[in-house]
Amino acid sequence: MASSEDFDPFQQSFTLVLLDGTPFNVTIPDLDDFVRYSVQISINYAAQLGASLIFLIVLLLLTKPEKRKSPVFILNSVALAINVVRNLLQCLYYTGPFSEIYTYFSQDYSRVTASDYASQVTITVLSLLLLVCAELSLIMQVWVVCVTLRDLYKQGVTAFLVLVACLAVGFRFAFTIENAKLILSLNPPTSLNWLASASNIVTTISICLFSAVFIIKLGFALEQRRQLGMNHFGPMQILFIMGCQTLLIPGSTPPQEKAQIRCSFGPGPIDRVKQEDQFDRDSDRESTYHAACLSSQQDTSNVQS
Repeated sequence: MASSEDFDPFQQSFTLVLLDGTPFNVTIPDLDDFVRYSVQISINYAAQLGASLIFLIVLLLLTKPEKRKSPVFILNSVALAINVVRNLLQCLYYTGPFSEIYTYFSQDYSRVTASDYASQVTITVLSLLLLVCAELSLIMQVWVVCVTLRDLYKQGVTAFLVLVACLAVGFRFAFTIENAKLILSLNPPTSLNWLASASNIVTTISICLFSAVFIIKLGFALEQRRQLGMNHFGPMQILFIMGCQTLLIPGSTPPQEKAQIRCSFGPGPIDRVKQEDQFDRDSDRESTYHAACLSSQQDTSNVQS
């Protein structure tokens, strides 16, 4: 027996037994890591859920009745509702059979039901639909904001941004398909590292370009107002500040190596779960960014129109 000087009670291990009788050890640090990770990611999803719900309530309450039938308002509301449901399903993942201690460490998913798999696939599909709604909304708002430009400039800017938006949706669509296959087959996710990173990078570039267009157009409008002697601080200045924040703060921390994760428990299905969580945490930052852009840019369009 080891002496008391060499014994570290925080490094103890205990034995679990597989269905076929094979024993395996789990250490206290491994268990601590599992619990800590689950709590941290649950807090992340819960915060995203609350933020999206607040944005949705504010949008519904503050939008004028005559504006509620506009395509932009409908797309914004649908996008926020999708994000609420998506993050709710993410939270429920950590109360389901996928996150049970024995299932996690033994990688025995025999008690995971078809509905649990379906909910995970639904999350990836909702992420795609969220991006589609956000990009469509921003495209429509760019067209409205650029309505005073010459036709050549307006069509050129819109066509370029539509191309970038299609690239972002295309990468996310490919990731959704491949990720759904891995979820159902419980295969490791290493083959999707580049696709997950590319999807988030292109999405970030897309949203930043849209925000840049809104800020530049609003900046010109503020300069024109200043030349007319309208120098008082008002809603347009607030929207300009918000636009700069939603562009510069997320844009200053672009997604890099988003699909690269650390896993202490060896290869297997749990790797896929952790990679998807890593990608979703980065996507959640973009989702809240989308929500902020959708709400503030709709206000921008209303002010300028």
